[in-house]
Amino acid sequence: MSMRGGFMGRMQAQDEKYNLASLDRRLLRMLWHYLLPYRSKLVLALVAMAALTVAGLLTPYLSKVAIDSYIVVGDLRGLSLIAVAYLALGGIQWLASYWQGYLSSQVGQGIIYDLRGDLVQRVLRQSIRFHRSEQVGQVMSRLTNDVNALAQAATSTVLNLITDVLSLGGIVAVLLLLDWRLALATFAVMPLVVLITAFLGRQMRQAYRNVQQELAAVNTGVEQGVSGMRVTQSLSMESSAVDQFEELAMRNLRANLRASLLSAALFPAMSIAGSLGTALVLGYGGVRVAAGAITIGVLMAALGYVRRFFGPLRELSQVYSTLQTAAASLDRIADYFDRPLEIDEPEAPSLPEGGFRGRVEMDGVSFSYGREKVLLDVSLAIEPGEVVALVGPTGAGKSTLVNLITRLYDVDEGAVRLDGVDVRHLSGSDLHRSVVVVPQDTFLFDGTIGENIRYARPEATDAEVEAAAARAQAHQFISRLANGYDTPVGEAGVRLSGGQKQLVALARAMLADP
Repeated sequence: MSMRGGFMGRMQAQDEKYNLASLDRRLLRMLWHYLLPYRSKLVLALVAMAALTVAGLLTPYLSKVAIDSYIVVGDLRGLSLIAVAYLALGGIQWLASYWQGYLSSQVGQGIIYDLRGDLVQRVLRQSIRFHRSEQVGQVMSRLTNDVNALAQAATSTVLNLITDVLSLGGIVAVLLLLDWRLALATFAVMPLVVLITAFLGRQMRQAYRNVQQELAAVNTGVEQGVSGMRVTQSLSMESSAVDQFEELAMRNLRANLRASLLSAALFPAMSIAGSLGTALVLGYGGVRVAAGAITIGVLMAALGYVRRFFGPLRELSQVYSTLQTAAASLDRIADYFDRPLEIDEPEAPSLPEGGFRGRVEMDGVSFSYGREKVLLDVSLAIEPGEVVALVGPTGAGKSTLVNLITRLYDVDEGAVRLDGVDVRHLSGSDLHRSVVVVPQDTFLFDGTIGENIRYARPEATDAEVEAAAARAQAHQFISRLANGYDTPVGEAGVRLSGGQKQLVALARAMLADP
C-alpha cells in the first residue's frame, strides 16, 4: 500500500540539515558542557581507568620475566612470585574495572537528567507555531533515544576511547623498548586499518542518522495511531492503519540492517588486520629468536602486546560506530537548542500593581501563518466585564485573536494591549496568570478530576477545588460519580464525555482566578 501522501508520507518527507564539517566540534563542546558538573567523578573514573590500563600493560611483560628469568633456568621460587604478581594484577584490574563502570554510570545518568531537563525546558518555551509544526513522535524521540545515545557517548564511550588510546600508546612504547624491529612489523598493518576505518566510517555516520530518523517516524506513527484509534475504528480503517505502520516499521528495519551491516563489516575487518599483524610478528620474531637476536621471552611478550594492540583497535572501531550514532543524535538535539525562541521574554515585566482591570485593545493587528494571511489591520476594544461573541466561518481567525491576546503568537504588525500595556512587555508567567483560556479542544491530563482542576493552582485546598467546580457548574456531575473528585479521567480525558471535559476545564480556569 502506498503511503507517499497523508500524515505517514509527511513523516518520511521531513528531513534535517546535517553539517558534517562542524558536527564533531559541536559534539565535543556539548559533551564538555554537560561533563563539567561531574568532573570530580570523571577524574576518579579516569584514575581507575589508568590503573586498569597499567595493570593490563604489565601482564605480558611478566610473561617475559617468567620465561627468561625463571622458567629457562628452572627457578620455581621466582616463578611462584610471578604467579602472585599475576593474581595481584588481576585483582587491581577487577577493582579498577568495577569503579570505572560505576562512576561512568553515575556520570552518564547525571548527563541524561541534565540534558533531558534542558531539552524539555527548551521545547516548553517554544511557541505554539513550533508545536504545530513538530510531530509528537519526533519530539519524543529526541527526548529519549537521542538523549540516551548522546549520554552514552559522553561517558562510557569517551572513557573507553581514552582507555584504548592510552593502551595503544603504552603498547607502542613497550614494543619499541622490547624490540623496535618487531614493533615496526606490527605497525606495518596500520595503513590497512586507516583505510578500513575511513571507508566505512563515512557510510556509518549517515546510516546511523537514518536509523534515528526512521525510529522517530515509528514513534510518531505509534503515537498518532493510538491517539487516533477512535477515528480509525469508527471509519473501519484498521487494515489501512496496520499497512501504514508496517511500512514505517519496514523502513526502520532496513535502516537498522544497513547500519548493522556496516558495523558488522568493520569489526571482522579489524580482526583480519589483527591476525595479519600477529602473523607478521610471529614469523619475523621466530627468525630473530633463531638468530639469537632476541629471547623467546621477548617474542612471547611481543605477541601478547600485539594481541592487546589490535584489541583496542577493534574496540575503537566499535567506539567509532557509537560516536556515529551520537553524532546523528546530537544533530537532532542541537536543532532544538539552535532554534531561536519565537516568543521572547522581556527583561523587566510590567504587570500593573493590583493586576489587570481587563480592558483588551487591538490596534491595527495583522497576523499570518507562514504565507497565509489570517488577520489584516484588525482594531477593537473590549471593556472590563463586557461579553463579546466572535462569529465567523471556520478559519476566519477567531481562535487566532485569543491566541494573540495570550501571546501564544506575536503579531506581525500592530499591537495587543491589556489595560494599555503591550502584551510583548509582559513576562509569560504574568500574562498567563492574568488571562486564562478554555480552548475548544479540551485537554485533560491522565489523573483524577481533582488533580486536573488543581493543575491551575497546585496549592489549592479541596474546598477551593470544589468551589471552582461549583462556579463552573461541574460539581453536580462530579458528586454523582462513585469516586467523586478522585475519579480517574484516563489519558486525555477519554473516560469523560465531551461536555464533562469542558466543565472540568472550565473549573480549572475558575480555580486559576485570573
